[in-house]
Amino acid sequence: MERTIGPGTIQKTLSLLKDVFDGLCVRISLIELEQLGKMVHEAMTVQGRSFHTPEHIFSLVDGSDPIQALAALFHDVVYYEIDQGFTTEVGTVLASYIRMETTDQGLPCIRLISRSTMSARVRPGGDSMFDMTLGVFGFDYGHTLIPSRGQNEFLSALLMNKKLESVLRRRDLLEATACIEATIPFRGPDENGQSPMEALAHRLRRVNEAQRLAMRESDIAAAVKRAVHFSNRDVDNFAEQDTGSFLDNTWKLLPETNPSLRHHGVYTIGSYRQALEKMEAFLNHLDPETVFNTYDDEPLPGEYARRVAMAYRNIHTARQYLGLKLLAIGLLEALAMSSGGDAPVALFMGGMEEREGTRRMDTYLPSIASIPTVDETSTLFGLLAFGRASSSSFDLQNSPLSLFIFRLLGWDVAETLLMEAKRMFAGEIEAETFLERVPAGIVVAVARACAEMAITRREVLLAFAESRLRRRLS
Repeated sequence: MERTIGPGTIQKTLSLLKDVFDGLCVRISLIELEQLGKMVHEAMTVQGRSFHTPEHIFSLVDGSDPIQALAALFHDVVYYEIDQGFTTEVGTVLASYIRMETTDQGLPCIRLISRSTMSARVRPGGDSMFDMTLGVFGFDYGHTLIPSRGQNEFLSALLMNKKLESVLRRRDLLEATACIEATIPFRGPDENGQSPMEALAHRLRRVNEAQRLAMRESDIAAAVKRAVHFSNRDVDNFAEQDTGSFLDNTWKLLPETNPSLRHHGVYTIGSYRQALEKMEAFLNHLDPETVFNTYDDEPLPGEYARRVAMAYRNIHTARQYLGLKLLAIGLLEALAMSSGGDAPVALFMGGMEEREGTRRMDTYLPSIASIPTVDETSTLFGLLAFGRASSSSFDLQNSPLSLFIFRLLGWDVAETLLMEAKRMFAGEIEAETFLERVPAGIVVAVARACAEMAITRREVLLAFAESRLRRRLS
């Protein structure tokens, strides 16, 4: 599936770069500007990306602060696991500082070069930009990079610093690097009890001394507060008033982290379930207290408390929403496995296109009323019934099958069944065993509806539904 890039993104990228250099009172040739903009734009428009795109850069630019704008341009240039490597120019710059290795489990990993390797190839005095980037991130020579612990942020910052070391002041690059480091997400206090931003301030003091930048304590505090402001904008959607808008970003991330979903109309029930399963597990383990950063009075205590409260609300609702989506796709997967094996989602559900005349499985579900415990005015009900804030290329905007299940079961019973579905996903119980634990009325209705779409399995699905119905009535 090709991702459509909005018109004018290369021009907007170049314009933003020019504003950065103008704001920092730096002159750069138009050819150099074009080459930098082309490199950033090429990296941010790799086919696999659907969220970390040029539009994400533009959303982070706040006011007239050139340091934050510079960080916005570079902070997601490297996304190794999604891009499945580096673009040519990015790879050329980073090749001198990394080694591709394999873990004991046979997985690829990236290791920074050793101190001895660096000493053997650089001029006397070392590589100050590499040392500065290491210092801000708290890494050392030979460090093994981990995606969830700053791999992409570090490499993005290193790329920025090497490309611009002869153009910008070292202090400006240091402050932009701090902004990028602060976007490493979802970190709690370290082993010393320091918050991520307290630890960042400590490292900036050490880098300031080592690099002889003559920054005062007030300068360092201002740099950390700027980094906090920037990093909080990067995750600002967690504080959305509209949970549907918050979920939009979640759905944009799914095809980035699950390549099978990029093949429109072909991905299977199992692959879609695995994508939902990973996202649901991530949200279940996400501590809302780790979403937003704070340092000194940035943001103000009341604003920080509001953001954390909204993160709690959005994450809680998203957990339930994803749980119901996962239960619904689990039911389809069980029916598929019991009738011939995994199959494309479209075979069982019909078209995902939001247009008139599209045949879909949910149109064959019976009309029902909600049980008394289901609040039809709730945010969760609205998300299932009316959908997220915008449509997706690989999924319906609303969730009719999940809504059908929710209206008949409510959340508490659905959550119990979800635990059984997860046992099926883990191979602890068979699909048929899971189906026996789902209320017969739901299984019969969904099997009959799927039979209307999956014509190759129609007879098997109808026979299964009739068998389950007879046992229910006997």
